[in-house]
Amino acid sequence: MRVEKTKTWKDNWNDILRYKIFQDEALKQLMLIPDGTGILHFVDKYFLENVTGDEILTDEKVRVVYYDSDGGDSDNKDVKLRYKEFDIFVREDVLHNADPKDMLRNRYDMIAERLRYLLTGETYLYGMRFSYKNAYNLWTKTIGYRRYHVVFTYYITV
Repeated sequence: MRVEKTKTWKDNWNDILRYKIFQDEALKQLMLIPDGTGILHFVDKYFLENVTGDEILTDEKVRVVYYDSDGGDSDNKDVKLRYKEFDIFVREDVLHNADPKDMLRNRYDMIAERLRYLLTGETYLYGMRFSYKNAYNLWTKTIGYRRYHVVFTYYITV
């Protein structure tokens, strides 16, 4: 007999968004989030889930788009490897002004490092355990923006 799930992996991720990512003032400062932005506006405009990354940027200087992808099977038939992938879009006019002491530091690198700290700084984060996999530049069709891709892995049970 199976037991009904009362808390899903998506619920765990929503808790991470709600209590870890959205509450982090350092990340919001790096992302140039306006003061007073509520969580629904945050996830609809600045930190949104979209597998294609083709959301049109209008006036956002920074936008993070994330999605999950399959990583394959593990040695256990009921455990699956998943990737949590992030595309960080930064407008070129704010690319080099996040660190006044070092103008060569890219804002997207600093955002990627902050995400890495937030997701891997604790062994378990709301029932999930992330591992850093890779980060690299990607092309973008969005004129005036740079795109940086960051990948984490995690496991789920099915």
